[in-house]
Amino acid sequence: MKIVDETAVRFFGPFNFMSPVQAGQSMCVTLLQSVLRFCPPSGIRCALGMIMLNKSENPNAQNGSVRVVVTGVDFKAEVLESRQPVLVEFWAPWSRPCQVMGSVLHELASAWAGTVKVVKVNADDSLDLSLLCEIESVPTLVYFVRGNPCLRIIGTASKEAILAKIQPFSQ
Repeated sequence: MKIVDETAVRFFGPFNFMSPVQAGQSMCVTLLQSVLRFCPPSGIRCALGMIMLNKSENPNAQNGSVRVVVTGVDFKAEVLESRQPVLVEFWAPWSRPCQVMGSVLHELASAWAGTVKVVKVNADDSLDLSLLCEIESVPTLVYFVRGNPCLRIIGTASKEAILAKIQPFSQ
């Protein structure tokens, strides 16, 4: 082990590692970013942004589109006790296939407005629901009829493929 200068330690040739001071600063920045991600913005700027963009104050309102997030708190009321069939997508924000499925689900929600409810569950944030529904991979679609899971689609699928698989349960 050879100390090149106070900011880097060199092992085995070209590998440079951070000093403890740099690592501590990097950790502080990472923790600060994590905290800011979970703290929703508030104040007049946020309120004006909502008015100017004409957005609903309730992000979970379903107006022919996919709900933002269903959590363990409202899963029973929104999915298990729903009178209409519910298509639930278990997703993760870091997953590229989940991002692709988002546009497909928006199309399906618009087509099914009023007949089938389309909701999303963040599999990372709601681990209890992921375990309950035996989710092993994201994206996973689970189709519930009268609170019972009837169909499971793992991975990405086209709008036509989803419609074809769900059609026998819709009658």
